[in-house]
Amino acid sequence: MKKTLFSKTLLVAGIAAVLVTSCSKQNDLPATQAEAVPTAEKLAKALAITYTITFEGISRSYMADTSSYGDNTYSSYGGTQIAPYVHSPSNLRFAIKGAGGASPVNYWDGGFVVSDWNYKSNIPGKTGDWWYSYLNQCSVYSGTHGAKNGGYGGSSNFAVMFGYVDFYNTSYATRPTLNFTTGSGVVEGMYVCLSSYTYGVIQNGNAFGSSGVATPLKDIANGTGYLKLLAYGFNGSTATNGGAPVTIYLARYVNHLPVSGPLTAWTYFDLSALGTVTRVEFNMEGNDSGTYGLNTPAYVCMDNVEVTL
Repeated sequence: MKKTLFSKTLLVAGIAAVLVTSCSKQNDLPATQAEAVPTAEKLAKALAITYTITFEGISRSYMADTSSYGDNTYSSYGGTQIAPYVHSPSNLRFAIKGAGGASPVNYWDGGFVVSDWNYKSNIPGKTGDWWYSYLNQCSVYSGTHGAKNGGYGGSSNFAVMFGYVDFYNTSYATRPTLNFTTGSGVVEGMYVCLSSYTYGVIQNGNAFGSSGVATPLKDIANGTGYLKLLAYGFNGSTATNGGAPVTIYLARYVNHLPVSGPLTAWTYFDLSALGTVTRVEFNMEGNDSGTYGLNTPAYVCMDNVEVTL
């Protein structure tokens, strides 16, 4: 049975006031009384329910399994492939791109998987710096190494998002998307933390860096490297928040020194400015880019997603 935290406020007195005064014009009331009459918008907010999606207690069929690579997130896996996770009752969906269609899905296409892996250094049985290898792509850099307590507040489960769109892949890639399977709501915010793979490359660089040299993010662009997460809201086909994203830096350096992150502690990302949405599209941007696009691995972990209906 999955755990879902929720809160509900009922303004019974406010509703009663509306019923009592329904036959009177608000402008006919004294100022103090008119101000006391709740508007439809205020009543809707008062009756709204906020759910906190913790991902705890769900079946492993919805989770990256067998290894911290998430073998079951690929069509080549010999067993049952990971299933999309739809939170009930909010109907917010976390899935790999294309999930639910006729064809098998592959995590390299982007999207979301639920995980409980948190390898922060060498994976048992592996040699070398496997903790910042793509084979550890489903681990969060949080908690006690390997103890599966890397979620927010020391919990087990969280979601891992992968994917981005930039100048190189724009012809075939799409932004990772959270969507309501029915209806709409306000995605108030969530806690975010770096994946172990992304954190390791931020700290050490990788072979995809400038001129094939492994360059830490702190040394990119004369010491001004950065990586940030962006979120765009849509209500149907209409962009919310004037089409502008809300953003958070996952890591940012000035003069080779960190001024934001790297986020290895769960940090709240406020999305409430996006308003009522049917979906939220995410992107990642950074200035460690090359001929083939972003060099920094485009993974971020999410937990305790707050949704108001």
